[in-house]
Amino acid sequence: MAAVLTGCENRKPVTTAETTAAAPTPPPSSVSIPAKPALATAREDAPDSASGDVAALHEPFEENKLVAPGLSIKIKSIPAAVNAIVKDPFDIKVTFAIIQNKQIIYQDTADAMTYDFSEESATQALYPLWMPTGQGSGELLVAFDNRPSKELARRFVIVKSQVVKIDTLPVFDAAAKDWDQDGKRELAGAMGYSETWDDPQGKARITYDPTLYYEVRPTGLVLDSALTKQKVRAEYGVFLGFKSSQTPGILISKLPKSSPKRQ
Repeated sequence: MAAVLTGCENRKPVTTAETTAAAPTPPPSSVSIPAKPALATAREDAPDSASGDVAALHEPFEENKLVAPGLSIKIKSIPAAVNAIVKDPFDIKVTFAIIQNKQIIYQDTADAMTYDFSEESATQALYPLWMPTGQGSGELLVAFDNRPSKELARRFVIVKSQVVKIDTLPVFDAAAKDWDQDGKRELAGAMGYSETWDDPQGKARITYDPTLYYEVRPTGLVLDSALTKQKVRAEYGVFLGFKSSQTPGILISKLPKSSPKRQ
């Protein structure tokens, strides 16, 4: 955990509109961010409220993560009133800040569990992810909770210590590697969870949730459309685009025999 950075909280953060990634990167352009189980613990001596909720006081917390030399993120709880009723994590708010060279370059408010992946070790180990593109510039990827859907990642494009663009990418499954032996590394992840069901005829179907492959370049992450199409056809037997689709679904019997989706 990085040391707490002080003396920078009063700097006015850069205001940046969030957009989706450039085509053919899939949407959403905006995403809801539900919360996970509450951080707060109820006090045994606190009386029940009229609604049946237990009065509780959450413990203040602050977390600093060093991403790269001179670059860190800080997540800090916003103090609640002494007699606040904490019903669920939506009642606990945090500030999320990106700090570069001891200056806040971005700040936002979120629900308490938005950035908590303590129960998902792989995501917690990989994120936040930094892709440098130049002096004081790069792409910062921060995973966020998107329940009941799959977790996603916000990409903050930083140019000369300013956040100039924000969009949404899938959360990648593992560190980058050369998937297609072209000498360049790629990161892979899907925007949604695969679900299976039986249609009215009793035939098993699966949602279309393509794994997207992003090539790591000196200028940042770029969707490798050729590799993505190749891998999707190997999984589903057909390429139906870069976006997930639940209807009508793909017959599991039609999947390639070697497809991991059959398991």
